[in-house]
Amino acid sequence: DYLMPGPAELPDMESVVLEFPSSNGPYGVKGVGEMTANCPIPAIVNAINNALGVRITTLPVTPEVVLRALEEKEGQV
Repeated sequence: DYLMPGPAELPDMESVVLEFPSSNGPYGVKGVGEMTANCPIPAIVNAINNALGVRITTLPVTPEVVLRALEEKEGQV
């Protein structure tokens, strides 16, 4: 039988709030519909961390940012 995973089966997670105020809206706010566009970002950053062992904490994630993180990681060895 297949059991539905519960909280005990989830890995430890860390939530990090990254705020990027909008210059288009009043008080730097964004429309509610814009929030769904941010969903893939944590998945991509976590995939990079899983594949390369480096944590990216800035956006946008460009090849230069990834290369710099790899160079910093090599310098720590």
